[in-house]
Amino acid sequence: MRNLLIALPLSLALTAAAACDSDSKPAENKTAKADKKADAKGDEKAPADEEAAPAKPAGPNLLQLEKLGLKAEVPEGATAGDAIIGEGVMIQGPGIVVTVEEASDSRPKTADDAKEDAEMYTPQNLKAEELADGWAVTFDNSGSMGANYFVQVRRDIGGKTYWCETTASQPEQQENALKACKSLQA
Repeated sequence: MRNLLIALPLSLALTAAAACDSDSKPAENKTAKADKKADAKGDEKAPADEEAAPAKPAGPNLLQLEKLGLKAEVPEGATAGDAIIGEGVMIQGPGIVVTVEEASDSRPKTADDAKEDAEMYTPQNLKAEELADGWAVTFDNSGSMGANYFVQVRRDIGGKTYWCETTASQPEQQENALKACKSLQA
């Protein structure tokens, strides 16, 4: 038993010593040493993860809204499905929730109409922007459940009028929804 108690710490010490070289640095595997030599010569070597993954094309992430025959620029990971109410499409994903539908007669026809409708929410930071084919209105307010961030956009695309909107809980969601609405294209 006494020999076992002496042998165990001795074997641990020998194992630790074998894992280190003479400068007391951890031993490197042969691949890491080869990579360092290649780097020292000026050769570039991509990390293994980059070699295995295909290159992602640069540019916006365009999501097909097949039901409406449109595309929208959205954050990566966003998907489109049926709207909860109506015949439109709901886009959901990291940092975005927005609905797009053909505009009905009950939707505001002008930015001034939208600003007037917004008065029932006691809007703050109300902004209206004229677009080449419509308009966009954004505002926020504080309600009993906290902050709300609104986006309302009306656009004429390919002979049809579309309504794009959200009521979000974070300003980033509002920004992403506005970007998606303004990016709508046939």
